[in-house]
Amino acid sequence: MSKSTQVIGTRLKRIDARGKTTGETKFLTDIKVDNMLHAAPVFSHVASGHLLGIDTSVVENDPNFVAFFSAKDIPGENQVGVIFEDQPLIVHDVVRYVGDSVGILVAKTAESAQRLSKLVMVNIEPSPPIFTINDSRDCVDNFIHETNLACEHQVKRGDLDNAFKGADHIIEARFETPLQEHYYLEPQACIAQVTSEGGIDILGSIQCPFYVQKAVSKALAIPFSKIRVEQAPTGGAFGGKEDIPSETCTRAALAALILKRPIKMVYERTTDVQLTSKRHPFQMHYKVGVSNSGKLLAAEILLEENAGAYATLSSVVSYRSAMQAMGPYVIDNISVESKSYYTNLPPTGAFRGFGSPQAAFGHERMMDVIAAKLEMDPLELRLQNILKVDSSTLTGHHLKSSVGAEETLLTAASACDWEHRESNRDGRWKTGWGVSLIHYGNCLGAAGWFMDGSGAKIKLHRDGSISVAFGLIEMGQGALTIVQQMTAEALGVEPSRITVLPTDTEQVPDSGPAVASRNVVMTGNAIRDAANKLLPILREAAAELMQCDLKEIVIENGVVSNVRNNETLGFSELTNYLYLSNRPMDVLGWWHVPELNYDPALGIGEAYFTYSYATHIARVKVDTLTGVVKVDKIWASHDVGRAINPAGLEAQIEGGTVQGIGWALTEDFRVEDGKVLTDNLTTYLLPTAMDVGEIESILVEDPESEGPWGAKGIGEPAIIPTAAAIANAVSNALGTSITHIPIKPEYILEMAGD
Repeated sequence: MSKSTQVIGTRLKRIDARGKTTGETKFLTDIKVDNMLHAAPVFSHVASGHLLGIDTSVVENDPNFVAFFSAKDIPGENQVGVIFEDQPLIVHDVVRYVGDSVGILVAKTAESAQRLSKLVMVNIEPSPPIFTINDSRDCVDNFIHETNLACEHQVKRGDLDNAFKGADHIIEARFETPLQEHYYLEPQACIAQVTSEGGIDILGSIQCPFYVQKAVSKALAIPFSKIRVEQAPTGGAFGGKEDIPSETCTRAALAALILKRPIKMVYERTTDVQLTSKRHPFQMHYKVGVSNSGKLLAAEILLEENAGAYATLSSVVSYRSAMQAMGPYVIDNISVESKSYYTNLPPTGAFRGFGSPQAAFGHERMMDVIAAKLEMDPLELRLQNILKVDSSTLTGHHLKSSVGAEETLLTAASACDWEHRESNRDGRWKTGWGVSLIHYGNCLGAAGWFMDGSGAKIKLHRDGSISVAFGLIEMGQGALTIVQQMTAEALGVEPSRITVLPTDTEQVPDSGPAVASRNVVMTGNAIRDAANKLLPILREAAAELMQCDLKEIVIENGVVSNVRNNETLGFSELTNYLYLSNRPMDVLGWWHVPELNYDPALGIGEAYFTYSYATHIARVKVDTLTGVVKVDKIWASHDVGRAINPAGLEAQIEGGTVQGIGWALTEDFRVEDGKVLTDNLTTYLLPTAMDVGEIESILVEDPESEGPWGAKGIGEPAIIPTAAAIANAVSNALGTSITHIPIKPEYILEMAGD
């Protein structure tokens, strides 16, 4: 057997930290390939219309011009939709947003590709655009697609009418949340080249290598077996490199296939901001029935989302927001409708939280509205309705274990001394407090269950070193360190023995997307499966070498011991013996989420296999003279199941919280006639260190039996409660309900004036 090396729970240093802090790590902008050309997108500057023609004559005489490719050059299917087949790789007739691709220009240098792409004449006959949810919903003809409804999900449970009749109070409110730009440090980037066998190799700044493989195969009519996709070191993603790389990599691959030369494409920042997907804007209507004591009796909720020009990941966002629309509370009678509508804005897709931050803003603002109506402490209202073991979620999922919601609420309240908090509504500066409680379904859920499996391959080397390949990716969140840590724990060796390989479609089977906080849960369980296959081989060889019984072999801290006589040998001696005795030295591990009992027609049942829980409490100061909101401190308590690397978890919590602060206060994404106005950091204001305040991370460990060593996801829960906590705190400070974000100074001055 192997014993714990006690690396789980240890604050290991990130194994990629040195390279990324010294500049040794090579990102795609640093990478060159012999005989390489450069590409840039040519796109529509009209939000809606019909493509009449493209004139490249003005650029063809430039000495740096190489080629231009359009839809007619695609050998396979002109389609790049992630879930629904509604998005052409390159438009040949209808353009649907400013940024819709009409071609790809190839030149000798990156500078010339960018310059010449802007000179191509694109002739489009404009048609009236649709930009808002309301206009899209109410449209009766001239739809953006066959219909303007991109997708919808619902939850229908209990007897809503009778529950409302029995309520002492029926309270209604409306809320809105805006677009948000990912603003990863590294823009979209890739290199595509043709192999000697006529296949395609792609190196990309990507989140989902297997999505890219599928997209390239479809558009270029090349078998999966001839397409290799490797992830380069990736400078941030946050969901923004889930859907978009299928477009960029496939277009670059098209040019590489035709020209038989490597093609590199790196978006300029303004191009990246204009063309790529955003966070879905939501408008929400809540109608909730409660008793005088504060018990939630009934809820009728309408969530409407702006999907932009193409559906991309809207179906996932719609599903997740519906499943979590009333938060981690017990409510037996509920109706949720979640609908996404096409508009002529840039597509809205995956963004950290996948609709959960928007839904959380709705249900947590609503809880404070209810508390104010009943003159109750907002924390007490939440405690009275909170999910616990042996209770059921709003979809009717009966929870049997790992329900840390109450503990996150109580630990956050204790840390900030909620009971003795002081709000100040006098004078220029007003102080307010806000609490926000959320749950987050781990992994893809019932809607994506069929693809919710993941692999890891462990290879032992003769010298005792170990390499690990996994199917998800490192995008800045610390995955490499966690994979190293979990592998060391599973095999009973030191982390220093282990090298984590770049994610590569040739190394592991399709492991689904690196989204939905799947990495620790999926990869950890796959590693354990692989280790469980390797350990019997190791123990059998050790017993043979040490001439003892299998049961007497223990592997711990890289030392192999015979517990009967305390004889030991080094791990490298054992792996060398494995090699010499011709035993298997590499195995593939696999894990799939347990089957879920869920009714998609009604949205009832096990929407996810387990949930993470979190509470954020915010203390803010509001300057009623300037309208500035200062986040003084946020207490962030998260149920993580089991902390694999506490330092990494705290970093995730801090990063997600900062991103939530930006969405709540400073990130005002502006679009006019489909053109993004806030396309750089002088106009799109990300929060700086001066805007953040103190963040206190609190780790609650309520182990999940299906999680590796009890762990649950944390990457997305980190952002989900933040905006609602801040909005609740500002509402508390002003004594007036905040209904939308960002909470700009103009909004504060308007509210303070009222």
